[in-house]
Amino acid sequence: MSEKKDVEKIEEKDQNTPKEDQSQKNEDNKVNPVLLNRTYRFIAYLIMVTTEMAMNVSSGVLSASSKAIKRQYTMKDVEFGYFGLAQGIGRTLGCIFYTVLVNQISAKWLGGAFSIFKGLVLASFGLTQSKWVLIFLRGVIGFVHMLPSTYIPLWIDQYGFRKYKTVQMSFLQTLVPVGKVLGFVLVNIFTEERWTVAYNVEAIYLIFCGSFIVLSPSKYFNRKVVLMSDEERPTEYKQEKWKEVSVFNQRTSKPGARSKKLWNDLYTVITNYEFEICNIAKALQTGGHSCVHFWCGDFMINRLGMDGATKTMIYTLMNLSGPALGFILSPVINKYFGSYETPHAPFVIMALHIITITFGLLATLIDNVVVFVVCMTLFFGLLSLCLAMIFGCSMISINQELKGICFSVANITNMSTTGALFPVIYGKMNDIFNPKGIKYAGMLSIMILNGTSSLFCLELGRIKMRKKREEEKKEKLINGENEEGKELEDK
Repeated sequence: MSEKKDVEKIEEKDQNTPKEDQSQKNEDNKVNPVLLNRTYRFIAYLIMVTTEMAMNVSSGVLSASSKAIKRQYTMKDVEFGYFGLAQGIGRTLGCIFYTVLVNQISAKWLGGAFSIFKGLVLASFGLTQSKWVLIFLRGVIGFVHMLPSTYIPLWIDQYGFRKYKTVQMSFLQTLVPVGKVLGFVLVNIFTEERWTVAYNVEAIYLIFCGSFIVLSPSKYFNRKVVLMSDEERPTEYKQEKWKEVSVFNQRTSKPGARSKKLWNDLYTVITNYEFEICNIAKALQTGGHSCVHFWCGDFMINRLGMDGATKTMIYTLMNLSGPALGFILSPVINKYFGSYETPHAPFVIMALHIITITFGLLATLIDNVVVFVVCMTLFFGLLSLCLAMIFGCSMISINQELKGICFSVANITNMSTTGALFPVIYGKMNDIFNPKGIKYAGMLSIMILNGTSSLFCLELGRIKMRKKREEEKKEKLINGENEEGKELEDK
């Protein structure tokens, strides 16, 4: 009976729905079978993840050749820090640009054509003799970086193999530091004075990957696809049948309505106090993490007096073993302290972050290579764990349907504030204190700024505990009312 009533209600709703909306609904629900070759899809996956890796090579090159670039263009440390500022501004604009265009033009072109464009910009990076043009080009690289970089995880979520999607996504994240390490290695192979060669190698590979994406059939890159049930699959070898549902170019409502909804969603996210506290804590941690990566090569030369080969070896060790350590510790923390969904998670993050900053300060203040390597490896490992947990806290602080906007707001906040300003602050502090013989001032200032994230974690913990107490009070009231009701029934 209840099922019949539900069906009748749905039919009534459909009858009351305007004809235009109903025809739009039918159009949206239309499904066309598409055949996708598993081998080609796997090759496409390899192209996508190695594109993400290649796009991070330039960050490693810049860090490894900081001394040569400053000498070649007669830059002060604060001017070299403008590379980070330009990249932050470029990535912020790129993120906004992607959000606006994702439903307007082909996503395949966003991923492929902009990979080619980034390759061309990288190829021209070392041709100019002006440091200001060079800094501008770094901003352009940051801008075009965000378009493929935002598209690639989305592609994996939609086209990845169903059973191995988590592994495929984890492998993508692992290749980001590998790309930076590869930049260091290339500079060491071609020498610091020929750092532009490393940029040209990256440019050639990005142009190749972008061309592959653009020239491939659209069904492998431009649609959201949902795997059919086993009964619906064809029997052809290495083939899978997919349902095709548009996601990148969907227009289910009028432009005015879409715009109004976007602004309403943005307002809801921005005015959410719990999310904003999470967002600030995450921005401080992410900005500190990226800034330390950016200046790490320069610090190892000026503070510890390392040569090129030693610097590359130590940078590789720290960048690969640090995230691996965070990955190993993650299940241990989850077992003994619970996941980021627990109310006390922010206090766990705060404690971990205080330990992380302690290791960072030891690496900064103690002039010893062994102490630096051990402490910075622990710093990168624990900080990656803190970032994963605080990211999880920010995601559960907002409604499910707003998580996409929440992710965009978090990215824009990070890249336009700490991501852009921290490298400049580091460089300015170095310019002030290096002549006085204090060669760790820049790194020390970033560690202290990064450490302030713990205060916001404390506030976040206070908010969550208050919410927990309020929920417990509600449960007691409900239970009390239920007990009173039972007593009345018994009487």
